[in-house]
Amino acid sequence: MSQLEQNFQNTLFKLIPQTKNLGIKITKIDEHQITVHGDYALNKNHLNIVFGGSIAAISITTAWSLVQSKIEQAGLKGNLVIKRQEIDYLLPVKTDFECVASFHSADDWERFEKTYQEKGRAKIVVTAQIISEARATSKFQGVFVLYQ
Repeated sequence: MSQLEQNFQNTLFKLIPQTKNLGIKITKIDEHQITVHGDYALNKNHLNIVFGGSIAAISITTAWSLVQSKIEQAGLKGNLVIKRQEIDYLLPVKTDFECVASFHSADDWERFEKTYQEKGRAKIVVTAQIISEARATSKFQGVFVLYQ
């Protein structure tokens, strides 16, 4: 984990303390993508699979983290919230896993930043997948809004 990932993970746990209980670790932040490692043991349910609520919470957290880290890197000030989300559960998760969140296209961030600077409010769509045993086990899409 580089200093960027460590610093943002500390920020995440400070801004949203509950996320620490999910047993996640930010492993990589790229220009348009973030990867989080998830702990099976901390998120399993009575069926010995990862609890659907954990999958949803980790997907939202990972997607939010991508946008929030970009906001911080760009020096923008405002409040980031989720407006809408949808998730499809494809396969059960029986091991540690990764959640990978990204923007729909490379132009999304630039449009988002420009709109925010012009209007003081902007929205962006982020997708995320839980990957376990080299397979996508869920697909998430969320709309996030930054406002002053």
